[in-house]
Amino acid sequence: MAWSVLLVVTLLEGLSGLGRTAAFSPFLNDLCRDLSLSRTQISAAYALAHLATMFVLPSVGRLFDRASFPKFLSIFTLLFGISFVGMSGLRIFDTISWVSLFILWLGTFGIRTALHSYSIAGRSTIALCFSKKRGVAMGIYTLFTTLIGSAVPSIAYHLHQHFTWAGVWASIGLLWLWMLLLCPFAAKPPPQNVPTVSSPLPSEQKTTYRPVLFYFVMTTLFFKAFQNTGITLHWMPMCHEFGADAEKVSFGFMPIAVVSITTTFVFGHFFKKITPATVLLLFLSADLGMLCAAKAIAATVGVYGFILFTGLYYGLNNVVATLVLPVLFGVKKIGALHGWAYAFVSFGSSVGSFYFGWMSDRASYQTALSVCMVAVCVLILCLFGMRKSLQRYEII
Repeated sequence: MAWSVLLVVTLLEGLSGLGRTAAFSPFLNDLCRDLSLSRTQISAAYALAHLATMFVLPSVGRLFDRASFPKFLSIFTLLFGISFVGMSGLRIFDTISWVSLFILWLGTFGIRTALHSYSIAGRSTIALCFSKKRGVAMGIYTLFTTLIGSAVPSIAYHLHQHFTWAGVWASIGLLWLWMLLLCPFAAKPPPQNVPTVSSPLPSEQKTTYRPVLFYFVMTTLFFKAFQNTGITLHWMPMCHEFGADAEKVSFGFMPIAVVSITTTFVFGHFFKKITPATVLLLFLSADLGMLCAAKAIAATVGVYGFILFTGLYYGLNNVVATLVLPVLFGVKKIGALHGWAYAFVSFGSSVGSFYFGWMSDRASYQTALSVCMVAVCVLILCLFGMRKSLQRYEII
């Protein structure tokens, strides 16, 4: 039963990559032209939609803990489809900019909420129902979602060459309404008894490290989304500024998927021998490498470096979201925990998308990446500062 549920969620989350940020990027300049809007305005609408999503995701997580699985999936599959269909009609209001921005905000809010609901469902199901094969389940789940998602930038690039953004969005929305037929075939299995590796602590000790640890991990996930959304929304204009081949970069997302999947399987298999702090340190180090490579992406070595470090970064993010969180904080309310995690992710996406758009208009994408590099270095220093105090509690 657990595997059948995971199969349905994997299929829905993988194909929903057509609604992720990278699929919007090729149409960004067309939207600016057709709707008479600037990149900053569109990025602001996109950012505010992510920000609004942040406030509802904890409730989405609690809904997963309480609702039947078919009902949960049906609600957000319907939301995803309707949002795309609605956004495809933006041209009707192309002479009224504030209406266009509101519809863009509303549609993006629906899409992002649905996307995160699939992630919550997939990762929570793995944490609850795969106590002995959690690493294997995570690897298989990541394999298919990443493989499908890795093709999205290239698919979006080629769709942009032949179709308008309105036609593409209408088609995705109608396709997704058909996906409602899959939802009744999934039923959430009962949770297994999933122990965590962190030893119980005295109540007076719990208050000393738990809030710090929780907010550090949430901040790390926030910053991952901050960069990921900003870069993927602007990857085509960024390539133009850097003098990089946009088509080559779009194809680069496919080998990134291979590296990501390999990283997820390797760390999932050896996770019991690796401390959560080591995973977080490697995660932030891969992030720094990705940003350095992105600044040099016009050169061949920059493209290869971007593929390597981004793949490591994405793969380690899967480990953090699926394995580290249950180990550190338990699975009693795993849906709510992932709801809070994706609330921070949405907050990061909201700020990041606007930040890169604002920086491109005021300075440059190179400057935007440099500021991100400084922020990652600060996070790494914070992690090293936490190690000595946390070692006393056998957390790292």
